[in-house]
Amino acid sequence: MAKENIPVYDICSISQEKGANDDLLVDRLSSYLHKYYEQLHFPHRHSFYHLVLFTKGKGTHSIDFTTFDIKPFQVYFMIPGQVHSWHFEGNMEGFIINFSENLFKVFLQHPHYLDRFPFFSGISEEGVGQLPGIYTRRWPIYLSRYWNRG
Repeated sequence: MAKENIPVYDICSISQEKGANDDLLVDRLSSYLHKYYEQLHFPHRHSFYHLVLFTKGKGTHSIDFTTFDIKPFQVYFMIPGQVHSWHFEGNMEGFIINFSENLFKVFLQHPHYLDRFPFFSGISEEGVGQLPGIYTRRWPIYLSRYWNRG
């Protein structure tokens, strides 16, 4: 697939809900996939930063044409412009955070602050991490405390 034929999505083009924020989208992965999987499982790019935490499920996630086997409690950090796609086996659970560079520029003094983090280098292998076991064992506690606040 030629690079120029790969679609680029911004946060608003993904979330077409009324009142959607141009700079931030946070959702449970299962809900996000239910709404957008048909348009997003093909190779595509984003104009924003894209974080995915898988807590349950299997499949593959390709970033810049490097394919990774998905494991529970893996986190993926992607920068704007990276090409990615995913293929899942069964139900997936986790969380997704999409944010624009503008979200941080508003309150940070250094305009290239995010460049300091190696997981935002744009190198596929550096953007994939496995959460340590202590966090995975405590996950239900964190989830019940913070996600279900109303």
